[in-house]
Amino acid sequence: MHGLLRFVPKNHFSHFTGLLAHTRLPRPLVATLIRRFVRAYGVNLEEAAHPVDDYRSLGEFFTRDLIPGARPIEGPFVSPVDGRLREWGRVAGGRIPQVKGKTYGLAEFLGGDDVASTFDGGHFFNFYLSPRDYHHIHAPVRGQVARSLHVPGRLWPVNDWSLASIDDLFAVNERVVTILKSRYGVVAIVMIGATNVGKMTVTYDSFVTNVPPRSREVRRRDYPSPVVLAAGDRLGTFHMGSSVVVLVRKGVLRDEEVLVASPCDVRMGQRLASTPED
Repeated sequence: MHGLLRFVPKNHFSHFTGLLAHTRLPRPLVATLIRRFVRAYGVNLEEAAHPVDDYRSLGEFFTRDLIPGARPIEGPFVSPVDGRLREWGRVAGGRIPQVKGKTYGLAEFLGGDDVASTFDGGHFFNFYLSPRDYHHIHAPVRGQVARSLHVPGRLWPVNDWSLASIDDLFAVNERVVTILKSRYGVVAIVMIGATNVGKMTVTYDSFVTNVPPRSREVRRRDYPSPVVLAAGDRLGTFHMGSSVVVLVRKGVLRDEEVLVASPCDVRMGQRLASTPED
């Protein structure tokens, strides 16, 4: 069954699914769909900023806000998302671990940008967002948005089967790279699209991914005017769920300073490492 995915037009399918999910429907019907979604995935409604009856589409609920104070920011280097920290570790020889026995290329992952070499020998943190999770992405550190890259690609699922079966999965799927200049040097936050997750947006620019007409060219933009984000400020949104990888340059962290094991569940704002306080 999984092998059939190779023949499915995943980008078009995901775009169509997104249109359906964000179609406004009568409130009673939307509320029914949301309650079924909540039961199926175990969503915590007590954290949602609005009651179920306020949403006009399933997609609007999927990108819901949380009540103020639900995610305190615990330090200067924090998790950018709610989700599962699949793995953290070192980038070695220009390759990043994907799953046991498989790696993907750092340079390809960052769209061929010359900043890639900065992260060789540094740390990576790989997060997975499930359907039940809060789907906004936040800055893991305080920094200035220096550059973004929209890297076109496929929209394979990012489940265990794909991790084990698709070579260079994270360097093949569509992704958005945000480069922050911070007290720790440059930090990369990479949002990775997946099947049914064709639409990604960022707070600091107006582009939207997986929207026709599609280009095969990497779109790179520098931001000479300051766009400053504090740790925990909203950076972007998945309009369905997927994965985020954070890259930190060599010399910033020692392994013993990382405060979380992997795999483990994390919450946005949870402190990841014992770096010096701001």
